[in-house]
Amino acid sequence: MSNKKVQEEFIKKFPEGKIDEILKNHCTFQIGGPADLFYEVRETAQIPELIRFAITNNLPYLLIGRGSNILFPDDGFRGLIIKNQTDHIEESKDQFTADSGTLISRLTHLSPLEQWVGLPGTVGGAIYGNAGYNGLETKDILKSAQIYDPQTDQIQEIPATRLDLKYRHSALKNSKKIILKATFTRTPSTLSPEQLEQIKKESRHFRLNVQPFGASSGSFFKNPNPQQPAGLLIDQAGLKGHSIGDAQISEKHANFIINTGSATAKDVRKLATLIKKEVKAKFGIKLEEEVQII
Repeated sequence: MSNKKVQEEFIKKFPEGKIDEILKNHCTFQIGGPADLFYEVRETAQIPELIRFAITNNLPYLLIGRGSNILFPDDGFRGLIIKNQTDHIEESKDQFTADSGTLISRLTHLSPLEQWVGLPGTVGGAIYGNAGYNGLETKDILKSAQIYDPQTDQIQEIPATRLDLKYRHSALKNSKKIILKATFTRTPSTLSPEQLEQIKKESRHFRLNVQPFGASSGSFFKNPNPQQPAGLLIDQAGLKGHSIGDAQISEKHANFIINTGSATAKDVRKLATLIKKEVKAKFGIKLEEEVQII
């Protein structure tokens, strides 16, 4: 636990903060113990303030979005969790800027993001992992990101070209830099109303008929390549439906690990290790996690 003095100082400085907040309530896996300190941010200006507090008090800290791609530890987090709930959007004719906590679902009326109907997560998460869906990746439309660097205590506007965006990767994964806002190119739609409706229909069909229901983080592993998606490899390794505790490889889509009741992070990690071992043994391919394991 953070010592009582730090907790008291935290609540005094950030009255809306929480102590020992249970993290399973803040991720789609529904797994995770208590965070010593917890704060839900509504304004981007609060993010550097919170990080400064953590650094000053020698506390580990972690900024999260809506928890759709993360696995928290069973014993929680010994430090400060900042949940990014910022969601301000500014639109102009040729671009739009959104806070990093903005849900992707709030932006799909803006072309070309109609193709992302049904994609979960936030703007910050999309940049962090270069999210993509229906053939459109974040790198294809991102112009720049406003980034806070805790090491220099500076905020800068960084062009997308300097973020090393590639398949499910950005340079931010290897740094402590934090996305505050992002600006995207807005393009006139080249799709007819009929085509847009078809995209929405196909997205709904995919979510309902291909992706499984239940508490999960979505695709657990990155696809090694388009011809060998992780789900197919896991299926061909004979692992569909395999369980450890209440963590189960989905019968519907083998790249989904489902929390069927009271799965622990330990259960999920053991299952992920088994998957990697079996796929490597059968195909000589090393799977890499897409989910952020804390």
